[in-house]
Amino acid sequence: MDEGQVLHIKYNANVPIQKRFESIVRIIVDMVEDGMRDQTVRQKAISIINAAGVRGHDELGEIRAITKWVQTHMVYRKEPIGVEYFHTAKRLLRDIDNGSSAGDCDDFVILGGSLLGSLGYPVGALIVDSSGDGVFNHVMLVTKTFSETREFKNNWIPVELIYPEFELGQSVPISRVYPLMAEAGSIRAPVTRNTISGLGSVEVSKSLKPRVHKKSNFGEMLAKHPLVKLLRGNK
Repeated sequence: MDEGQVLHIKYNANVPIQKRFESIVRIIVDMVEDGMRDQTVRQKAISIINAAGVRGHDELGEIRAITKWVQTHMVYRKEPIGVEYFHTAKRLLRDIDNGSSAGDCDDFVILGGSLLGSLGYPVGALIVDSSGDGVFNHVMLVTKTFSETREFKNNWIPVELIYPEFELGQSVPISRVYPLMAEAGSIRAPVTRNTISGLGSVEVSKSLKPRVHKKSNFGEMLAKHPLVKLLRGNK
């Protein structure tokens, strides 16, 4: 996909909800994986951490710099009901540069995940139920350092990008999560309830076994998910 690409999907009323959900989460992961391999995205990530004065080998410093940059430069905008827009990381960066930034939580994850992934960090998308009503209505990013840290140890770190006031490790209220990894084949540790820092007794969706799935298994895995509403809510 080129830098001007925007994927626009409008779902017909007769498309099953599970099929909609499967397509949405697959697109997010595919676009993160495309972005993390893009040289332009990597150069932007390097410029962000250099401008923030992050020293070499400061993994948390790099993650914090990328997180804060996305939080303060990208603008959150809701989408029309029944329509999903997905922007490539290059398009999101271009829109930020020309003052026309607009995206929902999916796009924030695409950009943040692409920037962090381009620096070598493992990244994943958490499809979450943030209201406790059983409906998955928000997507957020998770990442982790390679070296154990005092603050997060070896756990996955929640990265909430749509709220600038959120610090690294803070998240919206979460009652259930549905982990989905980008570049899953290279991830050594799965995202599970016990490996996400600060989420305590959060329930991992029973339809997902707590192990790493390769990309080719996503379709089979997601087809079994008992989602009852389209992934698109107030987040």
